[in-house]
Amino acid sequence: MIKKITFLSILLVFYGYFQSQTPGTLDSSFGIGGKMTSNYFTSQKIYDTATQTDGKIVAVGACSTGSNNNKFYAIRFNSNGGIDTSFGSNGFFSLDMSGLGYNNYAATVELQPDGKIILGGDVAQNNIGDNYHFGILRLNVNGTVDTTFGNQGKSIFSMSSYSSVSNEVRDIALQADGKIIVAGTYYSSPSKDFAVARLNIDGSLDSDFSNDGKVLIDFTYNSTINDDEAYRIKILNDSRILIGGDTYSGSTFSDNGAWCMLQSDGSLDSTFGTGGKKTFTTDSNFYFGTCYFLPDNSILIGGQYSGNNGDAALYKVSLNGTLDTTFGNNGKVIVDLDNSSSDYDISDLDIDSTGKIYAVGRTDTGGTSYFYLINFNANGTLNTSFSYDGKVLVNFGASYNYGNSVSIQPDGKVLLAGYHNSPDTASLARFNNQSNLNTTEISEQKSFAIYPNPTTDFFVISKSEIVDKNQKVEILDEAGRIIKTVFITADNLKIQVSDLNSGIYYVRLNKDTKKLIIK
Repeated sequence: MIKKITFLSILLVFYGYFQSQTPGTLDSSFGIGGKMTSNYFTSQKIYDTATQTDGKIVAVGACSTGSNNNKFYAIRFNSNGGIDTSFGSNGFFSLDMSGLGYNNYAATVELQPDGKIILGGDVAQNNIGDNYHFGILRLNVNGTVDTTFGNQGKSIFSMSSYSSVSNEVRDIALQADGKIIVAGTYYSSPSKDFAVARLNIDGSLDSDFSNDGKVLIDFTYNSTINDDEAYRIKILNDSRILIGGDTYSGSTFSDNGAWCMLQSDGSLDSTFGTGGKKTFTTDSNFYFGTCYFLPDNSILIGGQYSGNNGDAALYKVSLNGTLDTTFGNNGKVIVDLDNSSSDYDISDLDIDSTGKIYAVGRTDTGGTSYFYLINFNANGTLNTSFSYDGKVLVNFGASYNYGNSVSIQPDGKVLLAGYHNSPDTASLARFNNQSNLNTTEISEQKSFAIYPNPTTDFFVISKSEIVDKNQKVEILDEAGRIIKTVFITADNLKIQVSDLNSGIYYVRLNKDTKKLIIK
C-alpha cells in the first residue's frame, strides 16, 4: 500500500509539473504566478520590450510623478521577473527629453549587439502638445545615458521646419553597419505621411540618406484627408528597406494596409509596386492596429473588425499586395475572444521559430478588462494546443488592462507587456510555450549576432572579440541535429549556407545559439 501511495504521489507531482508547463498557461517561474507589476512612479506605462542575451527584459514607455508630464521611462527585469536594481536607479530610468517639463514618452526599444539600448519616442516642444519631435535616446548597458550619442545621449529632430506639426516614432531597426533606421508618422494638418529617418552610429542624421537623413512618403488618394502612418521596419538582405503601416482615406473611410520599398540611399525603389509603394484594401469595417513582415516578406495586418461589438482581425497579404487565400478564411481571420466581448484592435504581433503567430490586445467581457493573447498556426487557424483553444485572457485586478506588446523570448516563452490603471501600473505576464526543439541545449541567446538574417547565401558572425582562435560553429536544424560544422577565426567570420535548403536553423557558438532563417 505504501509503495502504491508513493508511486501515485510521484505521478501527481509529475502531472502537476507537466500541467504547469502546458502551452498557454502562466509561467509560474516568472514574477508572482506568471505576472509582474511595478508602480514605482505615480504613473507608468509599458509600450514595448526587448530581451537581452542574458534573459533580462528591458521595458520602455512613459512615466510621471505627481502632476508632472510624462517622461521617457525604462525598467529592467531579471529573467525571473524581479526588478534588476543594477539598472539605472534601483532598476528604473526616467528622463525629461525636452528638458522643459513637456510631455514625452518612449514607444519602442532596440538592443544593439554591444548591449547598448536605443529608445525611440515622441518629445513635445510646447506645453500644448501640438508640436512633437522624433526623440531617440541611447543608454549604456547599466541604464545610464550614453553621452557619446547625439547631444548628451539624445537625438531630437522634426521631419520638417514647420511649427505646429507632430512627429511620432513607431519602430527602430539596426542596419548591419550599425546605422539606425527610425520610422513613424509626420502630421501636418490635414494629412499624415510615413516618416523615415536614418542616424549614424553617433546619433547624427545621416546625410547619405536622402541628403538630410529624412524621408516623407505620401500614399495619395483623391481625398482632402489622407492619413499615412508607418509602424514597422524590415531591412532586407540587399540593404533595401521595407516600411509598413496603414493609410486612411477620407473618401472611403477605411484603414488600408500600406507599405513601401526604399533603396539604401532613402529613395523609393521605382521597380517595386507603383513608384515604390503598395496598398491593400481592407474591409470598410476594419480598424488598423499594427502590421508585421514575415520571413518571406509577406505581411500580417492586424486590427479590429467593428462588427459583433468588436473582434480581433488579421489579414495575410503577399508583398505584391494580393490576399493570401490559403490563410484563415480566404486570407482573413476574425476572432471573438469571448461571447459578447468587446475586442479591441491587435496592438502587436510576433512569431516563433515554427511560424506560429502571437497577437496581443485588450478585451472587455463580463464587466472585466483583460490583456488578450491569440495564438494562430502559420495557416491562420487557431492553435488549439495553446491553452486548448488558442486564446488566453489575463488581467491584473484593475478596471482597465491594456496589452501593448508581445514578444517570443529566446527560450520560446511568450512575454506580454502593457499597463493597468488606478493608478497606471506597468504590467507583464509570461506564458509557457511548446518547445520547438528536441534538445534543451538550444536557445536563442544573443551573446553573439549574425547578419544578414534572413539570408540566402552566407552570414557573418559579429562580435569578433569572442573569436580569438579557431572556434567551431555548428548549424542545427529544428530537430536539434547538427547538419554543418565550420571553423572560424577573427579574420574569417563569413559562413556559406547556399548549400542548405530554405528554412529555420540554429547557429551555435560556445554553447550559445542564435536563430537563422535561410530564404
